[in-house]
This record gives sequence, structure tokens and C-alpha cells, in this order.
Amino acid sequence: MKLLIRKIVSLSLAALMCLSVFTLVSCSESGVSGEPGETSAQSVPGPSGDPAADAGEEEGTPADEADPGLLDELPTDQDLGGEDYIVLSHDHGAASVAWMVQDIWTEGETGERINDAVFQRNLLMEDRFNAKVRQRLESDPQPVMRTAVTSGADEFAILQTTVQNQAANAVNGLTLNMSSLPYLNFDKGWWDTSATRSLTIAGKVYYAIGDSQLNAKKATWGVLFNKRLTSDAGIPDLYETVKEGRWTIDLLKEYGTSIAKDVNGDGAMTWGEDVWGLGLQDEVVLPLLLGTGEKIIDVHDDGTYDYHLDSDANMTALERIWNFMNTDADYILNANRHSEIASVWVEFRKLFMADQIAFFMGHLGTPTLVAGDMESDFGILPFPKVSEQQEGYYSTFQYNNAHAVSIPKSAPDPGKTAMLTEAYEMFAHTTILPAYYDYTLTLRAARDNQSGEMLELIFANRNLDIALAYNSTTNLQSTLQNAVTASSFTFASTEAKNKKVLNKAVEKVIKTVTELNG
Repeated sequence: MKLLIRKIVSLSLAALMCLSVFTLVSCSESGVSGEPGETSAQSVPGPSGDPAADAGEEEGTPADEADPGLLDELPTDQDLGGEDYIVLSHDHGAASVAWMVQDIWTEGETGERINDAVFQRNLLMEDRFNAKVRQRLESDPQPVMRTAVTSGADEFAILQTTVQNQAANAVNGLTLNMSSLPYLNFDKGWWDTSATRSLTIAGKVYYAIGDSQLNAKKATWGVLFNKRLTSDAGIPDLYETVKEGRWTIDLLKEYGTSIAKDVNGDGAMTWGEDVWGLGLQDEVVLPLLLGTGEKIIDVHDDGTYDYHLDSDANMTALERIWNFMNTDADYILNANRHSEIASVWVEFRKLFMADQIAFFMGHLGTPTLVAGDMESDFGILPFPKVSEQQEGYYSTFQYNNAHAVSIPKSAPDPGKTAMLTEAYEMFAHTTILPAYYDYTLTLRAARDNQSGEMLELIFANRNLDIALAYNSTTNLQSTLQNAVTASSFTFASTEAKNKKVLNKAVEKVIKTVTELNG
């Protein structure tokens, strides 16, 4: 077992070297990105040419020792006697294939990269701590969580559910303050540190996102583009456009308009018959606004906060977004405008696969849903800037689909659970994360390595806002969607009318969390 685990770590660390931006092409050419089951120690040499040496196997030192953010600092003398580390999560079933949980447990290796990476992560957990990862899937894990905490039952170790659910659990006092527990280090590279900072209230962290939560990556917003349509229209290299900082909503509109075509010649754009320049939904106002890098609510360590929705930057951005979505927008196919279509998102994806939508603004779970049946190649881009003066590209994720982890207040030994949770994410960093990039997206889904560069850019710059995380209290989403669906841009008066309500909701959340014990 020990030899097997060392081989797994060697392969995983070598694959992980391929994740840095602008090195994905050379890594895939060296063999890391081969077909499932082909990866071997001989095919993934590190900088020295010796996979074992590069993984630290011969010297007995971690390969990531030079980077404190990737240094393994967990105990090496813990034997938990084969106990189960049970993760409670969602059983979505076939009705919601995009969000099916893949990252907790699997029975064995099958040759599929994500499946095998999960198996490897769990072997690492078992070898290190003699603890076995198990999963408990429920159609709705929230009642199970509440019952366990109120009854004091020891039914599972952690809850892996949506940010929306985790926020509700936090304000209801069902979870432990993870920042007060040993072993958990949210500055480590296997945690989404920017998300943790955004979700921290008065120094307390009640849920966090790590490399095991693939749905947090799938739920991140991005733009897919149909390479056949953009090539036929003479659109310049979009990857270079992004790198040059010129990828904006104005440019997307220009390109989308140039591609849109009234194929049947009836003088109107018709679902299923014509070619659309852009497909979206009203919800894109959120990632576009947070894509500026600005905050709506900025919480400080002492529990105070700043309100920024009425800032000049946000107001200017919202007006530009309104114009982008409403002015001369015949080239846009908006899913929210077609309630007559049954299974609208299934049909929407079919249009993209059939070369009838050029650009598709959606979540990054979409690539794996279209890759198998789409003949034309496609690529992945970050959400565009609202203006070219914006410093960089930022994204956010869907709070009602992105997963995070928390520890229930009923945990009998919080320190032990914290240690295993840190390991759960740490070992995912060298197994599940490389597999996610290397196969599911850069090969099978996006079909090119440059999309891998774009993904790294997207995931490295996610802007999560506390007002969005606690949307069930703040109603931020409906407020902003109402702004972009209005017949004219009148958000200044809408914001002034709702400012007191939004601030009161934020104050309620912060006060509740601040006063929680622990």
C-alpha cells in the first residue's frame, strides 16, 4: 500500500506541474494529457527527468516544500483504526446531471480521470490516517443536517452542500467556526483563499471551498464560443484578445452582432431557425457586475462593513451592463424570454451544439454536457470586462450550485474532523484538481490547451460577495435582475429605494454570525 501511494503522489505532483498558466501546452505534449489509463511514471517526468526524484520520493521530502502554501504540515503519527470519514452531500440523480457529485467516493478505478483521482485521494487518506472516506447522498441534505445537530447525532463528519445552504446553516448556528479549529489553514493552496476572505465575518469561517468541491468550479461563470462560427466570421484569435486585455462586453456585442443571421429570411430572429450571436440569461448581471472586481458589501475583521452598491464604479458598470443586454440586442437569445420552451436549458445547449449560438454565457459545468455530442470545436473564455480600463478579469459562481464544506456543531471530536478535512482538501490538490484540468476540460470538453489557460485565469480571480452568499436574506439577485429587465435604466432610484432594506439584511447576517458561540 505504501509503495502504491508513493507512486500515486509522484504521478499527481508531476501532473500538477502542468497547471501553471502558459505551460499547459508543453505538459500535454509530454504525455500528461494522454487518454484515460495511459499516464505512467515514465510519461510524466518532472524538471529533473526523474518522476520519483521530482516527487520527493527518494529524498523523503515533499515536492512542494519550496512553497509554504503547499507544504504538508499535518500529523504523520495518527492511526484512526479504520474509522469512516463520512461526507454528507446531494443525490441529484439524472434530472440534474450537471451537478451530480463526483468528488467524494468511488468504488474503484475505471480509467476515467476524475473517478480514478477520487479513488487515489481516498487511498491517500486511508494510508496516512487509516480513515476511510465514505459518502452519504440525500436528495436534500439540509433536514439531515438539522436533525443531526439538534439531536447531537454523530452521523457524518462534514456537510458538502451549496453556498446558499451553508449560509443558512451558519446563521442558524448549525456549524462550527472552522477558523477556531486546529489543522485547518485557509492560506494553503488547496483552499480558495479569496472566497474564504469574502465569506469571513468577524474573523469567523463557517464554511469554505477547497479543491475537493468540483461543483464550485463547475458553477463558476465563463463564456463558451463556437470556433466554427467565429472562424467563419473572421473573428481574430480570442485567446490573444483576452491576454491583451481587450475582451469587453462591447467587443462581445460587436462580434455577436456580426455573426447573428436571419437564416430563414423572415425578418425576425427565431428560436431553432436562425443563428444567434449570444446566448445568456438575466442572471449574467451578477457575474458581469462582480466581474469588475468591485465589491457590493465589504466586511471587515471587526464585523463592520462598507456598502458599495451605490458607488460610481458600480453604477457606471450597471448602466453599461443594461445597455449591453437591452440596446440593439436582437443578436441575443435570452433563455428567460422563452418560458414556452420545455426543458429550456437542455434545448439551449442543443442550439449551441448545432452551431446556432456563437457565444454562450453560462456555468463551467456546461462544457462536459456538450462535448460528447458537439461536432464543432469550442473554446472557453473568462467573462468579459465591462470596460477596457478595468485592470483584470474576474468571475464569480452561482451561490445556489457551488459547493462548500462545513463541520456540524454535533461533531464529537472537532479537532480530528478538522485534521481529516484539511487532508481531504490537501490530497485533492494533487489528485482531483490535476485530473479536472487535464482531462475533463482541457481535453474531452474544451478540446484545446489554450482553454486550460483561460480556466486557470478564471479560477484564480473569483470575486464572491457576502451579499450574494446570503442572497436568501439580502435578495440581491432579484434586485439586480429587476434592474436589467426594466424597460429603461432607472437603477439609481431603485437602489436608493432598496438601500435601507439591503443594509438591514446585511446587518442582520453580520450581527447573527458575530454573536454565535465559537
